[in-house]
This record gives sequence, C-alpha cells and structure tokens, in this order.
Amino acid sequence: MNWSEIKDFFQNSSYQVHIGKVLIDVVDVVLFVCIITLAIILAKVVTKILGRRVLSRLPLTESVGRRSKRIIQLIIFFTGLFIALDVVNVNLNILSKPFLPIGETTLSIVHIVTFFIIISLSVYLSKILSNVLMSKGLTQLQIDQGTKYVLKRVTEYALITIGGIIAFQTVGINLSGLAVIFGLLSVGIGFGLQNIASNFISGVILLFERPIQVGDRITVGDTQGDVEEINIRATTIRSLDNISIIVPNTEFVEARVTNWSHGDLKVRMRITVGVSYNSDLDNVLAALREVADESPNILKTPASEVLLMEFGDSSWNMELRLWIADPKDYYRILSETNCAIVRKFRARNIEIPFPQRDVHVRSPLPLPFDSAKN
Repeated sequence: MNWSEIKDFFQNSSYQVHIGKVLIDVVDVVLFVCIITLAIILAKVVTKILGRRVLSRLPLTESVGRRSKRIIQLIIFFTGLFIALDVVNVNLNILSKPFLPIGETTLSIVHIVTFFIIISLSVYLSKILSNVLMSKGLTQLQIDQGTKYVLKRVTEYALITIGGIIAFQTVGINLSGLAVIFGLLSVGIGFGLQNIASNFISGVILLFERPIQVGDRITVGDTQGDVEEINIRATTIRSLDNISIIVPNTEFVEARVTNWSHGDLKVRMRITVGVSYNSDLDNVLAALREVADESPNILKTPASEVLLMEFGDSSWNMELRLWIADPKDYYRILSETNCAIVRKFRARNIEIPFPQRDVHVRSPLPLPFDSAKN
C-alpha cells in the first residue's frame, strides 16, 4: 500500500461532526495531530543523533551547535506541518498568493518564508565557515590573535551580505528598487537611529583600527575586564567577577579607554608601604629588594626599584616598583607580594607603624584674680 492509497483510505473513512456552525472532520484532526506529534518526536531524535555523531566533531561553538539543532528541528517540524496540511486537504494555494507590493514585485507568504530561510542559512553557514577558518586555516599562519578575529568577522559579514543579495534575487526583488527604502531609512537614522548608526560605524573602526582586541585587559569607565567579543553594535567584556558586560562601541571611540595589553603586555606595579622612623633604612631597602628578587612572578628585566618617596607623619613611606609579564595576573601578584613583604619585615624586625598622635597635657596657667572686685 503506497502513500496515495493510505491517504485515500483515511479520506474515505472520514467522520464529520458539527461544533456550532463549523463542520469538523474527526479523522482529519486525528491525522493532523498524529503527523505533527511524529514530526516533533522525529525532530528530537534526529537532532540528538546528529549532535552526537556529526555536530560534536565539527569546530563549532556551543551557541552555534545549539542554533544548528534548532534549525534542524524547525526544518523537520515544518516539513511535517506541510505534509499534515496536505493530508487533510487544506488548500495551500493561499500561501503563494501575492499580497505585499515592494517596488515592482509583489510578494507572497512563500516568498517571505523563502527570504528568511536563505538569510538564516547564510547566517548559520557564516558562523560555521568562520569557525572552520579560525580552527583550521588561520592556525597555519603566523598572525596575531587580533588579526585572526578581524578576518573571522569580515568573513562572516561578507557571507551574510552575499546571502542577503541571493535572498533578494530569489524572491524577485530588484536591488535598485530598494533605493527608496534606503532613503527612508536614512531619514530614520537622522531622527531616531543615530545611536545605532554611530555604534555600527564605531564597530567597523574597532575591527579595522584595532585599538582593542579580543583577549585584551581593558578599563572603560568603571568597568575593568577582558574583551570577549567585538560585534558591530556592541562589545562584550568579561569582568573580573565573571560577569558579561555589554558596552556600546561608541564608548571605545569617543571616551577614554585604558588598554593594559596594547602593544606590550608588561605592566609596572607600585606598592607603597610605611616603616617606622626607628627602623634601619638600609635594612628596609634590602628587605624590599629581596622580596622582588625572590618572587618568580616578578620580571628581572626591567629591574625592580625601591624608593623612599616621602617622610610621613608616622613613617617613612617606601615604594616598591615591580614589573609583571601579564596584566591579568596583576591582583594575584599584588596580594602575593604584600604577603611576602609582611613576612620579610617580621623576619627582619621591621615595624609597620600605625598613625599615632602624641598628646601632651600641661598644668593649667594661673588666672589673674582681683580680690577687690570680689
């Protein structure tokens, strides 16, 4: 028994009931629900198998892998939906009926669905191909990570642009006819989309001028963290507390940004510590030098410095200047060095004083006393 015979069997076995003024074919409803249920189950099974045997072997990020499974599920579901509609004899010609005029072309629901399918596939394929480019192609070239990221982004945007052109041509829209729409969009940009346009231009500047790169430790405003992703509209920063912060691109172009990793990763660290005036100054200088020399995390070149910066109210204020290899280790090395200073000072009997004031109490002065007036 082939598919057409099964279809005719169920159509000839129909049982119709009236619900109000609507005539419902019970067999059609049951068939529709069964096919949709099977499509949902099949979508879950297929994506699970593909996830284990195919997608897990591809160089995909976790988000792209999830998006791939979702696209496969939607394809299977809509395929089952069209089969179910065909089985219950729903007229699908309405989907191809033009109703939306754009320029010289009038679009139907089929055109719109086709357009978005092509755009979605182009975005999806751009993610996959750019990840393959990063993991397979660019690893063989001796270029820095920032350049690799720029090439990845340019590849993504180029493929999405090509997909958009193909989508317009497929549905029959003449790109020259979109000039009016782009003109209206330019008016909208002039009034209400200025921030989006400025963020877009700033994103292009960040990608090609590269004042910041993925992996840099930066400080912008009150935010300090590592650059995770540079997009067209905004940049994602992973803070020191492992919080993703979305910063508009205009802040990196218009505001002051501190890039701890730009050019040279070496960073100088300044540690200020006060010692008692009763301490042996040469002993203090030697102790701080030993702290710098004994630490494996402090660079030997450039050399560390120990300076007597000022005479405070209760102490000599010393400053230990160190160089470290990576700004991402700044706070960890700072804590380790402070602990080493405390231990070294205790071993050498060097006192770290606390602020103190001496109060001298004097006996009261005699007051003049006029006995005549009393």
